Amino acid sequence: MKNKILILAHSFPQNEHDFRGRFILDYVKSHPETEFHVIAPFRGKGFDTNIDGAFVHYFEWNHDYLAGRRVYQPSTLFVTLKLLSGFISSTKKLLKEYDFEKIFACWAVPAGFSAYFLKKLCGIKYDVWLLGTDVNKFINFPFILPVTLKNAKKIYSNSNRLAEIVTNKIQDLNIEILPTYSSLPQPEKPVKPLEINEKDLNIAFVGRLEKVKGFDFYLEIAEKVLEKRKDVTFLAFGEGSMNMEAESATKKGIIKWNGAATLEELSYYTDFIDVLCITSRNESMPVVFWEFQKKCRILSFPVGDIPLYAHPEDICKSVDEFVRKLADFKKHF
Repeated sequence: MKNKILILAHSFPQNEHDFRGRFILDYVKSHPETEFHVIAPFRGKGFDTNIDGAFVHYFEWNHDYLAGRRVYQPSTLFVTLKLLSGFISSTKKLLKEYDFEKIFACWAVPAGFSAYFLKKLCGIKYDVWLLGTDVNKFINFPFILPVTLKNAKKIYSNSNRLAEIVTNKIQDLNIEILPTYSSLPQPEKPVKPLEINEKDLNIAFVGRLEKVKGFDFYLEIAEKVLEKRKDVTFLAFGEGSMNMEAESATKKGIIKWNGAATLEELSYYTDFIDVLCITSRNESMPVVFWEFQKKCRILSFPVGDIPLYAHPEDICKSVDEFVRKLADFKKHF
């Protein structure tokens, strides 16, 4: 009989084409000896399903994505508390049906914090997987991260840099590295694909359109490079709080964008992309790096663990360095 582990994740695919938290399913598939159940919010009525071998239990959730919110807004506190409540009540119901070995909390906040309370209420042990936004947003908060991590059986981090940030702040923690490896599925041509000239130098941004991901930097880079050369196309794939800026830049001809692409569609576009730009202000180790590392060249700011895996010449310390390298880039046919 397989051991059963319960995963808590606030960011999890809402359908088979959703890319958010997809690496969790890759983790599930890499452990076929274990039966995984996942509790996650769903924007709509809750239901149970099976995705890639994981038994998924969605609870009703009618709010926007948590990661794009500002921590100090009252509305953020409200929805975070609702997430905690959703995780705790859903887990208590499942514990009556299944004998779980432990909880595996993806992100220390809110999932790990929920697991801390579940340990107190139900006596179930838990592990925590640190994944970036939880640490970057809550590292200077009192109580939340220390109590969550010090009561966990095991702590994992998806990057050395993230582990270093935590251990510098909270003493006596043992953190193991567990990367968020992921790969793209078989390509699927979009119904209305973006028009791409294969003779151009095609540059892409992939991810949430947020300032923390440096989408504003990407737009600045695109505008400056286009002043220096015309045989270049800047593409963007994703959605977020900067959708209006993306729409404006599209109308001005700075980028090509029509929203988020499914993973299958993104896989289709990789045949045309020459350079991926990672312009994040903060990162641990982005999943998109692993997805694109064998597909094209990757230029990045020196954030998180990226300098450990990228070629030194592909690390850019400023917007101007991005601009210079892209302006001089020679496409190979």
